[in-house]
Amino acid sequence: MLLVEVNLATISDVAKAAGVSVKTVSRVLNKEPNVQASTRERVLRFMRQLDYAPFTAARTMRTKKTGLIGVLTRAITSVSMTPDRAGLPAVNLLKGIQTVMDQSEMLMMVADTGENSENFMKLTQTFREHQVEGILYVANYHQEFDPPTAFLEIPTVLVNCFDKRQRLPAVVPDDSEGGYLAAEAALSKGHQRVGLLTLPETIIASKQRKIGYLRAHKERDILVDQDLISSVGEVGDSPDVEQQTLKKILKAMLKLKNPPTAICCGNDQMAMNIYMLMQQWNISIPEQLSIIGFDDYTLVSELLNPRLTTVQLPYVEIGEAAAALLIEKIKGFEGGKNPTKMINQIIGPVVWRHSVKYFH
Repeated sequence: MLLVEVNLATISDVAKAAGVSVKTVSRVLNKEPNVQASTRERVLRFMRQLDYAPFTAARTMRTKKTGLIGVLTRAITSVSMTPDRAGLPAVNLLKGIQTVMDQSEMLMMVADTGENSENFMKLTQTFREHQVEGILYVANYHQEFDPPTAFLEIPTVLVNCFDKRQRLPAVVPDDSEGGYLAAEAALSKGHQRVGLLTLPETIIASKQRKIGYLRAHKERDILVDQDLISSVGEVGDSPDVEQQTLKKILKAMLKLKNPPTAICCGNDQMAMNIYMLMQQWNISIPEQLSIIGFDDYTLVSELLNPRLTTVQLPYVEIGEAAAALLIEKIKGFEGGKNPTKMINQIIGPVVWRHSVKYFH
């Protein structure tokens, strides 16, 4: 269990550091006009240096607001356990959230539940005790989530997951559009035989990306060969088992009478594994087989040779959108309103590199 809490500097700390009175700092906070520009800038500079938050205890008592947002996740633990496979989405999500919170002069408390489900309610209660104004729950991958009652009693936005009953707003990747873009990356280059290798089919992202893949083919009146579509492994499979499954599926595809000339992968990790197999089998990328990844995990996509063309999952933008939605919900919660759109989908572009070539 991880809980990161911010120690707040006081108004007296700022006044002492800036060499002014507490009253002067208060005037700067309240944006009163009778403060010299140089003094105002000095006070603001020390506020930034000390990470001073204008929402002090006194202001909390007066306004009933703390300026605190709780971010609850298990994605940090997941990343630290398998950094090569997760692509650090949680870090980028938090980066996006932090950007919006800074702009809104709000602070966030980050807590990771780890693998212990009991920590979930304990940390939620800790947030409530700290009087957070809202909660962002960040899942470690795109999934359905059944929120606890506590989430329904305070402004809450789900990130990378959604409530099937749509009681809470959510920001998730648009995996259907992502699957469409991946297929289009190959189809637009003249490929007619485009394979699709997904993550385990029980994962929502896999189902949605397949829908997008099929839509791209339908729009171009290209018949889909089901022999070119396969999921790789099951949830919980070890990397070795996944690699052996991938090897078996790929070998069968390439032995077809009309094998694929391009393959869309479930993620960049899978694409990297295909690169290794192609090297063993003396098959050249992209001259003999074009490869499209998914995620744009740059530690993979930029370092492969040739560099990998892939669909970007814009986790920073997802974090920014979720934070902005939460602020909107906090304001609406006070006025008895909710955001009109409950499930908000975001996808990035195709990042073109060198793993796809024109097929003639």
